[in-house]
Amino acid sequence: MKYLFVCILMSSLLYSCNNFGKQAMQIIYDDSVDVNALDTTPAIVVDTLQLRNASDEVKSFYEKNEYKLGWASATNRKQLVDAIYSLQYDGLGIAKYNIDIIEGYHKRYETLSNEDKVKADVYFSNAYTKAIDHLLNGMLNARRLYNDWDIDRKELNPSSTMLLALSNEAIANSFDSIRPKQDMYTKYRTKMEGLYALEQDTLKVFKGTKLNDTLLSIVAVKKHLSFLNYLKDVDTSDVTYNTAIAAGVKKYQANNKLTPSGYLDDKTKQTILAEEELIKKKLMVNLERWRWFPREFGEHYILINIPDFHLVAVSNNDTIQKLKIVVGKTERKTPILSSKLTTVVINPTWTVPPTIMKNDLIPSAKSNLGYFASRNFTIYNSAGKVVEPANWNADKGTSYRYVQKGGVGNTLGRIKFMFNNNHAVYLHDTPSKWGFDKNQRALSSGCVRVQNPFDLAQFVFDIEETNLSKEKVKEVLDSEKTSNYGTSKVPIEIHQLYWTMQIDKKGQITYINDLYEYDDNLYKRLLN
Repeated sequence: MKYLFVCILMSSLLYSCNNFGKQAMQIIYDDSVDVNALDTTPAIVVDTLQLRNASDEVKSFYEKNEYKLGWASATNRKQLVDAIYSLQYDGLGIAKYNIDIIEGYHKRYETLSNEDKVKADVYFSNAYTKAIDHLLNGMLNARRLYNDWDIDRKELNPSSTMLLALSNEAIANSFDSIRPKQDMYTKYRTKMEGLYALEQDTLKVFKGTKLNDTLLSIVAVKKHLSFLNYLKDVDTSDVTYNTAIAAGVKKYQANNKLTPSGYLDDKTKQTILAEEELIKKKLMVNLERWRWFPREFGEHYILINIPDFHLVAVSNNDTIQKLKIVVGKTERKTPILSSKLTTVVINPTWTVPPTIMKNDLIPSAKSNLGYFASRNFTIYNSAGKVVEPANWNADKGTSYRYVQKGGVGNTLGRIKFMFNNNHAVYLHDTPSKWGFDKNQRALSSGCVRVQNPFDLAQFVFDIEETNLSKEKVKEVLDSEKTSNYGTSKVPIEIHQLYWTMQIDKKGQITYINDLYEYDDNLYKRLLN
């Protein structure tokens, strides 16, 4: 399906996609829309030779703009400079957009020769197209970083979007329109903005100060404690060392196993700065991930945060259920993906996947042929014919297909939730209920085990209006007959994602264990 326009509103006011108020901007995602060239004065011509090192998107822009300047408007240039600076709050290093060069060109623009105006124009265009691509899809390509990444990059027509933004002097709004609108991204970004504000301050050590003494350096202390949620209602004009500040420092010291003196000693200062550096790192990597994620999760969806060991079932922005899950071990990671639920299977059979076949089933069966009967496995040869365990050739073990009968004792439990993906994974029940009692629940071979899966099934059946009562479900279970229920009536999306930092409405940070140790490597790549 092609999208002509996606209109994203930047305030609570409603705007038509045909109007260009200052709060809305149209983003063009494909090449099916023609945008008129700018009416640029003076009409300085851009020579194609001057574009030889430009990206394809920039070349396309100048072709659509009839090889005229695009950035003659001071308003557009100023918006671009400001928008590039604001990217630091998105966790993006602004040096890669040549901010010093484009800001210099903007400030000197009226004194530039025609040749230099063309050079400047190409710099502006390069910075814009690179920045909006990074805001839409992230600075790095996730598929190149991870073998188990199964979320597509989002399409965009940068040249037409830039031309439209320039026509309406809406550069800043186009940046805002492309940014992820998920609540968590906004909270990350707000926290990063607060962090950059702190970097304008210098923490100074102080000792022996008495309560109600005046201390100019106390303002910076108050800002840092407030950022770390140890102080509320900060008045930066008040330079008094009062009981609230002393208590905030003591609480911070106690929580970080430091001597709770109430004074900012060197060790406390270094601990604060180290924590803020950690926050910056976590913000950067998680902001990048949320740019990789889908922009919309759907009206009805199941959302899994892999390292948090939980899923939520959401309908019309209302969280209906939150359930514990078991995810893949470090050596058999649960993949990151987005898909749509296709089928709910009661009394599922289980066909052993290659990895488990090689590492688990074949070694177990070699030492005990009774393994197959004890676990209700049927062996099929390459022709699809049943092979008796006595005739099974262990040396050719990987040439067979092993299917476990549905019912009590099945590895998948009594129900599974199917969706299309490239990793042969799904959500399912499990006979191993003990796993849900653990705090660290990376125990599976890649699929996601769900606690109380029939509660999740009820969520699905309610949305799909499947006429399946609890009594009918029990009847199907008791029959041990495999039964499939399609979920095509109403789309229910599945999102298996990965993030390691949570921020609540008050700005309080909760760290989530980096289960697969993705953060450090991603952070290094982002810095480079």
